[in-house]
Amino acid sequence: MRSTEARVYIDYTEETDRFLPEGPRWMTVGGRPALVWVNIQHDLSATAGDLHVHFPGTEGSNDYAIRCPGRPGFLLPLADENQALVGVGKELRVIDLSTGMWSEAVATIPDADPRTIINDGEIVPGGKAVVFGTKDTKFDAEAKLAHLYLFTVEDDRITVLADKQVCSNGKVFATDARGLMLYDIDTPTRKVKRYRLDMDARTATPDGVALDLANQPGFPDGMCDCGDGTVIVAFYNPDFVEAGRAVRFNLATGETLEEWTTPGSPRVTCPLLVKRPGGVRLVLSTAAEGMPADMRARCPNAGCLFIADTQFADCPAPEVVRL
Repeated sequence: MRSTEARVYIDYTEETDRFLPEGPRWMTVGGRPALVWVNIQHDLSATAGDLHVHFPGTEGSNDYAIRCPGRPGFLLPLADENQALVGVGKELRVIDLSTGMWSEAVATIPDADPRTIINDGEIVPGGKAVVFGTKDTKFDAEAKLAHLYLFTVEDDRITVLADKQVCSNGKVFATDARGLMLYDIDTPTRKVKRYRLDMDARTATPDGVALDLANQPGFPDGMCDCGDGTVIVAFYNPDFVEAGRAVRFNLATGETLEEWTTPGSPRVTCPLLVKRPGGVRLVLSTAAEGMPADMRARCPNAGCLFIADTQFADCPAPEVVRL
């Protein structure tokens, strides 16, 4: 199996910036290409986080962060330049990344439990809907407080697609002769489940397990589509290992195809494929979340963003939300 070592792309001196970076996206901010991501929270007790904006080729001099009115789970680009839809706390809100101005809540999840917050999300093909999940901040596998939701932009409506989850993470869409499919990770299960998504009925019908990842070290976190029937899954390893991993799998066969490693950073949170002038690159976010001091000392790159070469000639064009 091919193994490619990723290199540190963005490093931070502040531990707060390294705590829980997730969900990198490529978009345009202020007329320039930018890599953006969420830092869900600053430390174990924090109730707020940041959005980070990085401009490639500027050596970090123009990079900045925007404080969020809560803990952000995802950031998805809108069709309008500078604009993004953010799941923060229990709300969906729009941010102008060029000004830092937030909208009022576009929609609010029907869940008042103080332990649940919005987590990972993905744009439904066509840009008129978003599927996202929540997580139980106590990660209680018995309580199963989290949900999977559908948000449609034409009516700002939120519908529960599936309940009894713990930590709803990576999502990928595909189509076959039967229609639209959703692949979804509820991290503690270590499975990528398949659902049949009916947008008109606003339902997600379980359709088996696409990937059983119980034999992989760590827990599956974020996931991205490679455009060829395969996906890259980031693995969050709570234990000490020399390097973290993101692994490409065939969704039809379950075959493990290749991996990318993140030296000095075992907790890989999310992957992103980006087409750049030099080829398709893989961006990986990682986290230092909750590491004991002795482990953190042995993981010097924890919380960095990494970048790696790939052998892809192309990758899926990024979707945008069309509010």
